[in-house]
Amino acid sequence: MSTPKTIAITGANGFLGSHLVDHFVAKGWNVIALVREPQRFKPHSQVEYRAFEIGRPVDERILDGADYLVHTAYVKQTAQEQQALRLNTQSAERLLAASRKAGLRKNVFVSSMSAHEAAESVYGRQKLAVEYLFDTKKDISLRPGLIIGNGGIVKQMVTFMRSKHIVPLVGGGRQPLQSIAVDDLVMCIERALSTSAHGVLTVAHPDVFTYKTFYQTLSRVFSIKTIFIPVPLWLLLTVARLIRIAHLPVGFTEENVLGLKQLRSVDTEHDLATLGVTIMPLAEALRHSGI
Repeated sequence: MSTPKTIAITGANGFLGSHLVDHFVAKGWNVIALVREPQRFKPHSQVEYRAFEIGRPVDERILDGADYLVHTAYVKQTAQEQQALRLNTQSAERLLAASRKAGLRKNVFVSSMSAHEAAESVYGRQKLAVEYLFDTKKDISLRPGLIIGNGGIVKQMVTFMRSKHIVPLVGGGRQPLQSIAVDDLVMCIERALSTSAHGVLTVAHPDVFTYKTFYQTLSRVFSIKTIFIPVPLWLLLTVARLIRIAHLPVGFTEENVLGLKQLRSVDTEHDLATLGVTIMPLAEALRHSGI
């Protein structure tokens, strides 16, 4: 009988991270769950909790016993935290140093389609900066589209629509979007570990839809009556900057607007074929999301 493989997952209690833990446990793997406060979690026969936090020193033996690393954790740029790019890249450097010391077979970084040279948001720039740290000849950075599942930003969108029944359409809602169901993303990550794929791959359904079409699909799938309110991008960006300067406690930030400004589409068919995966289109992913 072969020895079970062991995977270390940062952000293991987050939206994507918790899906990864459940998936690999079900596959018979052992999991090293890297979380801020491991003492808060109950022991599990296949899951060992270890302390890891972005911006904190990393124990050089944190990955001892692991075969693979999947890095999903990151901190956001906020009014309270202005050093997200530095903290995220610094922590990734420390993790990769621990990975080399432990002799891991492969590292997978969950990046974003926001990561590209023209990115204006700190989120997109920090994801790109972390990608550069990984060994492109062995490791793999996956750039997922908008992640569909019962958590994360899409659930927040649906909750807002159900409560307010309005959607602000920034710049007419013409920005391109592509999606991936969270379960399909988990499958892509497993394939990234089990195949010789390496480098940077974009994982999203090939179909491209607009921001407005996305919200119309949410309204249709979840039977939500919605009023669309056009908002000029320049106006929203000005308001966001004033909120930042005034340090107002509002969830809406300049980062959100800059992210919308730089949305772009990518032909993903080759990258999906490289991993050998087929993923669900938007409406199907929403129906299976459990939201």
